[in-house]
Amino acid sequence: MKRTCLATIAACALLAFAAQAQEPKKSDALPEKPAAGATQGTAAKPAPGPGQTPDPEIIESIVKCLAAGLPKDWKKAWFIVKEIDRLEEKGLRQFEAEFFFATTENDAKGKRLRTCGGDQIIERVGALNEYLPAEQQRWTSAVFTFMRDGRYDAKYDYTPVKPKPKPAAKPAAKPAAKKKQDAAK
Repeated sequence: MKRTCLATIAACALLAFAAQAQEPKKSDALPEKPAAGATQGTAAKPAPGPGQTPDPEIIESIVKCLAAGLPKDWKKAWFIVKEIDRLEEKGLRQFEAEFFFATTENDAKGKRLRTCGGDQIIERVGALNEYLPAEQQRWTSAVFTFMRDGRYDAKYDYTPVKPKPKPAAKPAAKPAAKKKQDAAK
């Protein structure tokens, strides 16, 4: 009887093990990593497009650039980007930016902030523009605000920029004025 019981338990254990071995492997949630030395296609990051979540590296690079000039007691940092010129025929726009920080969140005036470079930040803001829908990409000014606790906000304005007056063409040279003749004639 003991042999029959042991044989039955052994047979059940073998069948259970065999059933587990035949169960298909479940796929991992993460994609497989390529083997060392294998090249990966350019599809590592999807191209930016309207409606997608902006690449966090863009925001991070902006914050790092702002952080270069922030004092230890800062609570809020912000910058205002304004379009200063638009060359429609070339599809180009030019911007300028002003940078500020405050030691309280309620301070709307703030103090001037020196960053790692205004042009670098404006370039990164341009990269964020690719994530906006086409009808929102023609903003004329924007205010980006960053709080010490990690919150941030971006507000875009679409008020048309007054075109810069074109330099007036110089009038053609007038001929030399004729001398007035004597009234005696």
